[in-house]
Amino acid sequence: MRVSVVCLPVVTRLVLLFAVCCLPLPGGIPAALAVDLLDPGAASAPDGGRLSRVGITSEGRLVREGKAGMAERLLQRQGRQTMPDISIAYPVLGHAAVDEDVRRWVNSIADTFETEMASLFETSEVLGETSDVSRYALHGTYTVLRPSPEAASLVFEIWTYTGGAHGNLDIITLNYSLITGQRLNFVDIFEDVDKALSLLSGQSRKVLSRRLAGGRMDQWILDGTTQDVDNFSSIGLTRQGVRVYFQPYQVAAWAAGAQKVDIPLEELLPAKPFLTLWDK
Repeated sequence: MRVSVVCLPVVTRLVLLFAVCCLPLPGGIPAALAVDLLDPGAASAPDGGRLSRVGITSEGRLVREGKAGMAERLLQRQGRQTMPDISIAYPVLGHAAVDEDVRRWVNSIADTFETEMASLFETSEVLGETSDVSRYALHGTYTVLRPSPEAASLVFEIWTYTGGAHGNLDIITLNYSLITGQRLNFVDIFEDVDKALSLLSGQSRKVLSRRLAGGRMDQWILDGTTQDVDNFSSIGLTRQGVRVYFQPYQVAAWAAGAQKVDIPLEELLPAKPFLTLWDK
């Protein structure tokens, strides 16, 4: 049976809903160095295929190797009675405004999940049911994309488990100007938003139909790539252009995994992208 992305568990949807929140809470603790597994210069899956699963052990311990030249922090809230385990790694780019915004955003993700789990626990107690919230978990890892020295895209993989056959995954991107420290919205990347949505939709459909449906324009793909900014809310900037991330269930079943599509900058020029972000 087909499941729409809007029908995902409430916890996963709340993580997306509060993705732009900024709560002034304590930061994480120093950890290892950063990693860039989706760097355009690194090896990638054929045709920009599905994302690999999170590199975290069942104990929540990071297992990715570090990459020199970038600091990393780890927000960790674990081992607390009646509370979920939380572990989110995030980078430190060395730009004060950007680093503070990222720190607050990460804390808001953790706080939102804890609030939802606390509500679930209280409801279960009222109903006389047993709910072991301590076995629930949220883990987050990230990738840093650098289209130029002037910009950076942070791609977070946020995994949540609240029971059931498998966990849930959200791909959330934060794009920044490293000149102003501003977090970039869609209108800060493209001058002609309508044209950008048209081009992103058309190019994504072309790639996904070949990859997932044997060249056919599957209805699932059509629905998940309509010219709506919500369908393209998770985009990252690469040296070659734009990378679009699609959530599980957005354009295909869970078994197909999260999808990503790379679109060359040249294909997007009619939408008047702000080329300084690519150092052009």
